[in-house]
Amino acid sequence: MAGDRPSATEFFLGTLLSVPGRIADATIRRPPPYRWVLSRTRTPRARAARAAEHAVVEGLIGRLGAVDGVVHVVTQLDDRRLGPGLGLDPGRRLELVCQLAATAYFATALEIPELLRRIDAAGVADWGSGLRHDPRQPHPPGSVADALAYYRHGGRHPDGSPRNTPALYALGTTLSWDEPGRPPVPEPNATMFNSSISQYTGDPAAPGLVAAARAEHGVILRLSRSGAGGPQRPGYFTVPRGWRRRGH
Repeated sequence: MAGDRPSATEFFLGTLLSVPGRIADATIRRPPPYRWVLSRTRTPRARAARAAEHAVVEGLIGRLGAVDGVVHVVTQLDDRRLGPGLGLDPGRRLELVCQLAATAYFATALEIPELLRRIDAAGVADWGSGLRHDPRQPHPPGSVADALAYYRHGGRHPDGSPRNTPALYALGTTLSWDEPGRPPVPEPNATMFNSSISQYTGDPAAPGLVAAARAEHGVILRLSRSGAGGPQRPGYFTVPRGWRRRGH
């Protein structure tokens, strides 16, 4: 009701009286300096998370490299720290995200269907998981069964239309390979990412190694892992967004 509304004078006084409290709060609390945020990525918990992520990546690369007929050529790693975009942090909850991205190259002389069967038997990854599956399709996209169907049916759908080039997909991981009549898989770059504070591990000779392996074995495989699993897992370690009291 009109009688319950504050007058203009009361509203002005209330606003004026709240200003000192807001100033005090802004003085006591401030966003943490970037140096402090980075220090959170060197805590024992962050180191443990980093070691666990390296073990996951090394295990993935090791399992693929152990497949009979597959030769590991070179691996590039980027242990990076970055401010998350809205794609990884839609609620703006995070100050910083740590990700371990990897690209590993392998070579083989095997026919692709036989290679796929050996990869499947080795249990390299849970291919085809985490992707939306059209129930009208017989196999999950990105699965070994789906890739084998591509070769079995000459790269075409049942209606005769051409299919996309096959690849294997697991959560955050893609395995692609050279396909006759298609551009070869991309070769390594001098630097894989443009991260301002990354710990990049690369090999300047990597492009030459891949080209030589392709000439020797015939087919190059490229295993790439982004290091992110979407908003649910933007990286292996995160620093939450928040305010920090001065002097702490």
